[in-house]
Amino acid sequence: MRNQPQHPWWRRRWLVGVVAVLALWCLSPAYADSMEEPTAAEEQIARSLFDQAIQRLGTSDSGQAATELVALADHHPHSTLAPEALFAAAQQYEESLAQPDRALDLYQRLIKDYPESRLLRRAESRTAQLTVSLRSGAAPLVRFLTIVRNTPDNSPERALQLTALLREHPQFALADQATYLIFDGALRRNDPQVATLYRQLLDQFPKSDWTARGQQSFAEWQLGRGRLGAARTSYTQLAQRPEPLWQKAAIEGLHAVSLAERRRLLAALGGLILTSALLGIGVRRRKQLWPPPAEVAYYLPVGLFFVFVAALVQGATFARPLLVLVIGGVLLCWLSAAAARGQTGPRSLWFGALWRGGLALLLCYLAIERQGLWDLVLETLRNGPDQ
Repeated sequence: MRNQPQHPWWRRRWLVGVVAVLALWCLSPAYADSMEEPTAAEEQIARSLFDQAIQRLGTSDSGQAATELVALADHHPHSTLAPEALFAAAQQYEESLAQPDRALDLYQRLIKDYPESRLLRRAESRTAQLTVSLRSGAAPLVRFLTIVRNTPDNSPERALQLTALLREHPQFALADQATYLIFDGALRRNDPQVATLYRQLLDQFPKSDWTARGQQSFAEWQLGRGRLGAARTSYTQLAQRPEPLWQKAAIEGLHAVSLAERRRLLAALGGLILTSALLGIGVRRRKQLWPPPAEVAYYLPVGLFFVFVAALVQGATFARPLLVLVIGGVLLCWLSAAAARGQTGPRSLWFGALWRGGLALLLCYLAIERQGLWDLVLETLRNGPDQ
């Protein structure tokens, strides 16, 4: 009997090694991923379905679009668009369809199935927020989202509905946000209860970020109304919060208050100078005040016409300072003409013209300052007129 040929030991070990490497490769995640990569045709189909669904988001067919996005992730789980579809569907369920529990499921699915997605951090953030929001149940959250979506920011109807929601669900997880929205709506419509609602927000939720936002809004509102002392107090309270974001906002607000105080002081001095100058001219040139100069007859109707146009187009915001300029301009023009009648010599005329020009600039400054339009004027000078 012939002996079977024996392979050298190194050949047998080499063969075993190759088999072992192939087995490990087949069991590795990289091999599994390579087997699961979609073909170009499949990716093209997924892209077409994704684009069609995205185009219908925000329309009356948004519910069906969200369903199709989830179906895309179900049927094409290995497509690069699958996590995009899940996130877009979750956003739609959360923001437009008032189904936060469904949105939470989709965010969690994205986190679990696609840990390498660029949307992972955003999905984790929304998951954390929705988890907190749903602590008091889905029903009050759905009702809250419906109110916010269907009512204007400053409408009394929103305030009434949110107040009823808080009364029926005192443990509502987003009670701080709802209370802020009630206060913010009152602030926008200059409701007499603003101060009471602000104090309620501070007392009930002293550590909430929504309270900090309310402090900033209330301070800005006070600053805009010229209540500089109250604005400084609100910004000082905001600066005591530990978060750097609110501390920075408070510092900027306090700087704005200081600037407004300096402008107010300059306006007071300017008003004193202008009043004294006009009274001085009127007393010294009282015999030359009549008849009124012809310039007044031309200036007054033209100025009033511009005031009328401004009131129609822009409302009282621009009509009031223009009216101040027209009235002040009439007085300045009248008194300047009376003063010029008693002046002789070129030097005296030049000096009078410069003095009256300075008074006119001072009048413009006062009109802008008294109506709180300096920020708007400076913004226009920096960036051009608003289209």
